[in-house]
Amino acid sequence: MRSVNRQSSCTLALVFACLLLASEISFGSECKVIRTTVTGSSFLCGESPVGLCSDGVIAGSILKGTKVAVYTAGAPTAGLWTEGPSILSYTAGAIFTTKHGDLYLNQLGVMDIARKVYTEVNRVVGGTGRFHQARGDLFISGGMSTSDLATEFDGEITGTLCLADSTEED
Repeated sequence: MRSVNRQSSCTLALVFACLLLASEISFGSECKVIRTTVTGSSFLCGESPVGLCSDGVIAGSILKGTKVAVYTAGAPTAGLWTEGPSILSYTAGAIFTTKHGDLYLNQLGVMDIARKVYTEVNRVVGGTGRFHQARGDLFISGGMSTSDLATEFDGEITGTLCLADSTEED
């Protein structure tokens, strides 16, 4: 029985190694380190189930272009009741539009309204053009200010973006 379990374990390990290798072959090794900035604003909108959207401008790198996000959910205190009422967590669907195509992301963020800061994890879920079959994670952190019904924000975008097609220049 032990030899069957060892054989099954070895077979399973070999299958995972082949899948990993196939993934690297299909995507090549074209992963880019991203480091740029974003500025923009959040505003009330009808397209969102929670009534909030944002747009912005991304300053450079392969992501140079515009950003649009439609917020899909929000919760007070990021689920941690001891943190106080100025903490909010949120999710959104985002699109970065560049000369290379559109990059689609799922955002998960936390903001502290009292300290005027926010941070997000943006999981790459695909795109068009050069971003077709893209994968990776982008992190956005920065500051914000509030005026009337809009919130202005600026932040730094860092992370890794892996592309299936590496034939174009940035």
